Amino acid sequence: MKRNLILVTTLIIFSLSCATFTELTGVEIPETVSSAVTAIVTKDFPTLISTDEAPTDTVKPIEETRVVAKTEQTSPQPTQEEQATTVSVTTTAPVVKCTPTLPAVKPNKDAYQTIIEPFEIVAPSGNRLYGLIRRPNPQEYPELCFPAVVLVPGGINPGRMLAHGIDAEVLSGSGMVVVTFNAEGRVDESPDDILSEGTEDYNGFRQQDGLCAIVSYIMEQPYVIPENVGISTQSYGITMGAGCVGRYPEIPIKYLVDGEGPSSSFTTCHGPRFLAGDVGKYETVKRIFPHLATWQDRSQENLDWWAEREAVQWISAFRGAYLRLQATWDHAQPPDNESQIARFYRPDGWTDGAPAWWHNKHATDMVNAAVNGGVPWVRVNLPPQGNPVNATYDADHMPVFLPDRMADRPWSVQAILEMVNITE
Repeated sequence: MKRNLILVTTLIIFSLSCATFTELTGVEIPETVSSAVTAIVTKDFPTLISTDEAPTDTVKPIEETRVVAKTEQTSPQPTQEEQATTVSVTTTAPVVKCTPTLPAVKPNKDAYQTIIEPFEIVAPSGNRLYGLIRRPNPQEYPELCFPAVVLVPGGINPGRMLAHGIDAEVLSGSGMVVVTFNAEGRVDESPDDILSEGTEDYNGFRQQDGLCAIVSYIMEQPYVIPENVGISTQSYGITMGAGCVGRYPEIPIKYLVDGEGPSSSFTTCHGPRFLAGDVGKYETVKRIFPHLATWQDRSQENLDWWAEREAVQWISAFRGAYLRLQATWDHAQPPDNESQIARFYRPDGWTDGAPAWWHNKHATDMVNAAVNGGVPWVRVNLPPQGNPVNATYDADHMPVFLPDRMADRPWSVQAILEMVNITE
């Protein structure tokens, strides 16, 4: 490898020296000599970048021109382990050559050494968003590029510090680029976090646009396989995720993993529990959200507000793969155990005109909307559950759920690794 680089450098210096010599003396170097140098450089330079040391599971190298961001130091100053990048000026970079490398389907956090580095972008709103990227160390694997996933947290929580969490550790160590960020107006309590500019939008259009801007930025990075970038959401994060993929289907997002997200304002605001007399979670959400669910407030202003924030309205326009993760007992929606199933079986709705509900109906709503809307690949849960692709469900025909609860096992990690490797 060193011999090849020395040869390339020598040839390039020789070419430049020929031009300088002619300019200063007026004596031209024989065309046969300069042509020979040019032929060697242009013909052999691409092949002198050795990929002999790449893992055996890599696929064919790719060459392409990418638009990359100018890098600069950011303020506030990052920690010592981090090196900041920000989108400010874009230029066309030289041809980039890397070997696309996929992780194994089985997670292995020790497959690659990883680093964490900060980034920031200016969202379409003009506000600056701060995030972290955890990826295989480029000093160790300079010729490889990897698939990427953007993690969207649940609720209206900050997400940047998730880069230090176990899921990001396992995914990046397995061979992925993991992207975490704070949506507008959000920051963690950690003194190491950075507040993203702007105000809270409750996962509406403004924050959806910011998410899509981050996805587009990541696709441009030379260490990322641009056609293998996805989004993984938790709980209410699906509102931001579905809005992004549904409103911008032209962005080639490969997959969306949805971890038990609410489908509509009815489930976001815990309508089923409220109607059954369990008002605890309902009151909590009521204090957080500035609007009642649409079944309680049919005013045009309320309908317009929720039109941006009901995932079921946007998932149908997605043109990638949609994987819904759903455990037997949802982390937020009833029933909580088998004894409550009959109590919440309301396929014809509630007596006061509230929407229908049954065991994990929000999963049914999302999957049916995706299939009926033409999403090309839709499934509930992982291969061991055996649910068919592009199946629809109802109150009396439900998919096989994951055992127990989502928090019991790292289901999202396994789902992301499957989606990265999917070829259908």
